[in-house]
Amino acid sequence: MPARVVVAVRPASPGALPPPDTGPAVNAAVLAAVREELSPEASAWLHDGSPGGPPARPFAITPLLDEHQRAPNRSSVTVRFEVGILFDDIIGSMFGALRNRDRWRFGSTDYVTETVEFVQVEPYPDLLAAATAAPATSWAFGLVTPVSFATGRGDGARRQRILPEPERVFGTLAARWLRWAPSVAPLPADVEAAIGDHLELVDMRLFTTEYVIKIGTPKRRGCVGFVRYQLAAPADVPPRTRGAIDALARFACYAGVGDRTPSGMGYVIADPDGDGTASGARPARRPARPA
Repeated sequence: MPARVVVAVRPASPGALPPPDTGPAVNAAVLAAVREELSPEASAWLHDGSPGGPPARPFAITPLLDEHQRAPNRSSVTVRFEVGILFDDIIGSMFGALRNRDRWRFGSTDYVTETVEFVQVEPYPDLLAAATAAPATSWAFGLVTPVSFATGRGDGARRQRILPEPERVFGTLAARWLRWAPSVAPLPADVEAAIGDHLELVDMRLFTTEYVIKIGTPKRRGCVGFVRYQLAAPADVPPRTRGAIDALARFACYAGVGDRTPSGMGYVIADPDGDGTASGARPARRPARPA
């Protein structure tokens, strides 16, 4: 039952600004909330994932964002971070851990919780059934935080693949679905072949940017902006398989896309109008801190 939780916060000191790169801080704060409310073992499991290989972590986060999908500044009206939860068994306990925390610390800036609420919850079978009933044949996303994919071990030097090609985007979504969805919502056996043989990237307005995964380590590159995909020959794809691809597109708004989603990369939102504005367009540079 994928769920999205929005945690709205405000600075404890009016006008205070968080550090420039809040993805690592939000990740650490969420894990700390789980550790304090539940147990160190639960926090370690979320951090390390379950055995069996990637993608293994059953959650995704965003950095701190304002109403324009940008890093907060002193003119921001609202500040929030979001948590996508992918595994049924932890939704209630993780939501409780977030809801019961009244203060957060990001870098040296303290925040006070204003609201914690589910904004979207859909059982996997319902997500699949709704998509199968009237499946779309094209999908558009705003890429709010950088999307990238890393090459695997044994594929030469480790490299970052920054283009959101459909095989990578929908392939990683299918892998996450298969890892965390219950057996009552299996994907059709031919969905992988349909992703590889029928999906095409038909429009994009992208640019590259960098993202801090961990303070003191090299930044990751990725793309933000707008993308649209479509089935090249929808009539050749069985309706149930089209529905599964549509369900994966909806799932992206919970799971994120690409690598490092538990650290805040790959946060995407549906952009049905296709104008690219849903992603907040090009992120503005953070104003310099006063001396």
